[in-house]
Amino acid sequence: MPTHAIPERAVLPVGTDSTIVPVRVLADDGETAQVLIEGCGIHLRQGQIHDVASTDLRRWPVS
Repeated sequence: MPTHAIPERAVLPVGTDSTIVPVRVLADDGETAQVLIEGCGIHLRQGQIHDVASTDLRRWPVS
């Protein structure tokens, strides 16, 4: 079950829609987090692994 989420723009170029997708954090050193996408957004798909800034992580569910 996902406990975090990221906006798609954390992975994709600036100007990309900011759809929020649920993720599982695989590693986080406080600067960069490796995440497993656990849902689908407009561009991101379940099962993908990406590195994002730790500051882009949000608690899931996002209110």
